[in-house]
Amino acid sequence: MSSKNSKANDARAAAKAQAQAQVRAQERRTMLMIVAGSIVGLAIFGGLIFFIINQGKVEPLGTEGATAPAAADATGGIPVGTTGVVGEDLATDVPRVDVYLDFMCPICNVFEQTNAEELDAMREAGEIQVYYHPISILDRYSSGTDYSTRSAGAAGVVAHLAPEAYLDFTAAMFANQPEENSEGLSDAQIEQIAIDAGVPEEVAASLADDGMKKWATAATEQASVDGMRGTPTVRVSATGDFADGVILNEQGNDDAPVVDYFTAGELRAYIESLG
Repeated sequence: MSSKNSKANDARAAAKAQAQAQVRAQERRTMLMIVAGSIVGLAIFGGLIFFIINQGKVEPLGTEGATAPAAADATGGIPVGTTGVVGEDLATDVPRVDVYLDFMCPICNVFEQTNAEELDAMREAGEIQVYYHPISILDRYSSGTDYSTRSAGAAGVVAHLAPEAYLDFTAAMFANQPEENSEGLSDAQIEQIAIDAGVPEEVAASLADDGMKKWATAATEQASVDGMRGTPTVRVSATGDFADGVILNEQGNDDAPVVDYFTAGELRAYIESLG
């Protein structure tokens, strides 16, 4: 492994460690959210319904004025290759895993701490393709600051202009996740988090780009069209073709494959079972 990759891995490990410490510190709150899944589900569902009601006001992906990350595909997914760089060294002829996350969503943070390391290991080994979808359905939980849209747009800018820092940046965003029903992080705070995660200062200064925020909103609409049920949502295609993908169900209340992806190892085991 090159020194560059070692430094990147060290930075990401530090961000993960900080996130894990935050999760442990808030363990009581987090576990209550998981145990009371129906309550959390209703809140997320409410946010999704709120978004769907307002879909008519949103331009579709590719609309004029939206600035999409160069590597993002038609679903709004941001692919990360075997080296950890967006859009580079993508594995082929392997299962595709699409992960939909909202940076305001505390359960998404739990998902990340549970699965990020194993997904990284499989991706680095060329065993899976991973596409990340920064989603903005929880704006109404940020006291009017549209934190979900701002943070998703910032992730898009990093993917576009600093693709080698994308994973470190998103890990750091979860490590510094604000409480729901707060104002969220300010643009200045997001900028500093980006710089600390290795994003060049000139790129970090452009994270509030309106065109990328417009893309994030359109990508969220596309996600709902593609079956996103809230956040986190995990879609897996055994063939590697998005169209063949199925959305996993951690609760077992419909015909989707039941995978308890809040238990370490379960998501990986399911993917490996696809052969």
